[in-house]
Amino acid sequence: MLCNWQSATLSRYTQAFIKPIQFGALTLSQRQGLYLEIRFRDGRLGRGEIAPLPGFSEETLEQAEQQTKDYLQGLVQRKLYPSVAFGFDCAMAGLPPTTPIVSGYPLLNGDFTHCQEVLDAQAGNLAKLKVARQSPKQDLELIQQLQQHYPKLRLRLDANRGWIWNQATFVLENIDLSRIDYVEEPLMNNQQCELLAKRTGAGIGLDETLQDSSYRYHYFEGLRCLVIKPSLLGPWRTCASIIDRAQADQVSCVLSSAYESEFGLQWINTMAKQYTPEQAPGLDTLKAFSEQAADIEILGTFHHKL
Repeated sequence: MLCNWQSATLSRYTQAFIKPIQFGALTLSQRQGLYLEIRFRDGRLGRGEIAPLPGFSEETLEQAEQQTKDYLQGLVQRKLYPSVAFGFDCAMAGLPPTTPIVSGYPLLNGDFTHCQEVLDAQAGNLAKLKVARQSPKQDLELIQQLQQHYPKLRLRLDANRGWIWNQATFVLENIDLSRIDYVEEPLMNNQQCELLAKRTGAGIGLDETLQDSSYRYHYFEGLRCLVIKPSLLGPWRTCASIIDRAQADQVSCVLSSAYESEFGLQWINTMAKQYTPEQAPGLDTLKAFSEQAADIEILGTFHHKL
């Protein structure tokens, strides 16, 4: 419950992408979200970001905005939307350290030439590759090219539930899995992930599965990683609980962005240092934004009624 606050300011930001990005069935040319600034009675200042991701979040930006306004006005609320709960938790924690946002590994999305340009510009031997956006044959050829050209490269594949069973087995049974950390959400039918791990020996990463409101952590053989997007899961305590249970089973956890603004990424970076210090967070999405300053509109100022 929000307490000991004096006033709050809610703003909406709009920031353009360098080029349109596909989110599920949607294609967006810009990102919108809310900034929440809270001034406490003891003089402290807190800021958080509330930014539902279209196509993935259960709530829309309009719903998140209305719930935030209602909450600040003391209206009785049901359970807060994940993005709203995350934003309030951040604001209650104060201000994040203003350290440079550095992703631990690049995000590859394109043909071999584009991947080569990205990899040759960075020093590490780890990358995340988006798959299931072209034919399985093209995915296979690209992975094989990368593994042949970069013998020390380790890949994390992200299919976003884009493959059916036969497509997933076709690709995974024809690549060097010893150099694949895991394949993230490989199947449209996520109930088959455990069976896919047994069939192919591939490690499995879960992402969208965690965002299902009915999800309860469950270990299975082959589960290697949970990709946790804090702003899609909600309260910090929810993230911390999942991390504790997964780490007890030697399952790694990676905190990752959901295309928040640079300010939101500062908070995710801060959480990663606190909860998963041995795992570099996935924050490479910042490169998707235009360098043009975001358009910010103040929606209102609220005062705490005693």
